[in-house]
Amino acid sequence: MAKMTIVGSADYNRKNNRTEIPIVVAFGDNQYQTLDWGFGGFRIGDYEGELKPDDEFTIDGLGMVDGDVFAVRIDCRVVRRLGRQMGVGFIALSSDAYDLLEALMMRRKKYLEKLKIRSGF
Repeated sequence: MAKMTIVGSADYNRKNNRTEIPIVVAFGDNQYQTLDWGFGGFRIGDYEGELKPDDEFTIDGLGMVDGDVFAVRIDCRVVRRLGRQMGVGFIALSSDAYDLLEALMMRRKKYLEKLKIRSGF
């Protein structure tokens, strides 16, 4: 006898949880506001460039939407692309990049202020 499954009842299976509080990611001389993001990657909705799935690129800045963008290098890979929407996965995170993402996620303004002073803003 076949097992009956109700569509849409599957458990949430994402490896890294995402937040919908937007941040800014900078790459290719442009800045984009995220739709959602986490420690595994991010999704943007207004990308009009040439990147396609499996292309690799480097983020050179992260920051709060109404704040400063901090210089950071994160190697990334395009996971999916649908029109102007693009899903991106981080290939590897340095400890500095992880700390910055964590501060942005937790809205740790004190850490961001220290980083701003240290980087000479």
